[in-house]
Amino acid sequence: MSHFSQLSINEPEEVSLGVAQGFSKTYIALSLGRSSSTICREVNRNTANGQVYRAVKAHYRANKLTHLARKNRKMDINLPLKHYVLEHLDQLWSPEQIAKRLKILYPRNMIMQISHESIYSYLYVLLRGTLRKELVKCLRRHHINRRPRGGKSRQNCASIQDYLSIEERPAEVADRIIPGHFRRRSYHGA
Repeated sequence: MSHFSQLSINEPEEVSLGVAQGFSKTYIALSLGRSSSTICREVNRNTANGQVYRAVKAHYRANKLTHLARKNRKMDINLPLKHYVLEHLDQLWSPEQIAKRLKILYPRNMIMQISHESIYSYLYVLLRGTLRKELVKCLRRHHINRRPRGGKSRQNCASIQDYLSIEERPAEVADRIIPGHFRRRSYHGA
């Protein structure tokens, strides 16, 4: 139960059977080895107007939802916003600068505001092609793929404590007298 996974083909049937027998959602979850919130969400999502949970109806509803088109992005719907963003990207403005400028220019018009994350996701989710390449070239850093956020960067790593140069190593290490120190062997049987 450490990460999310969809219910398998047989699990909704087990949930349906458990609900019909009057078992609690927590008991059903324990018997399936699932989180109780997963079962509650499944049952609540697929029952309405006092109806009983049915696995077949839940399956059809899930298939219907997976094949629906995703919600359009804000820049696809709002052409003036898209024009403004693309124009300023072409002038080598960063998405952060564009987002902040839009908040200043349109403080009460939420239709003409967009977050810098939405601009980045719009650019990096575009299909591969000449338009995407042109737009990514407008960014200050011309990464083909977006770098992951967070985590340690190379500059933030701690330096090696008590650093000792290889030229300053002790004589017994350099002579390789003590067993366990590195010994270079030649490939000619020496």
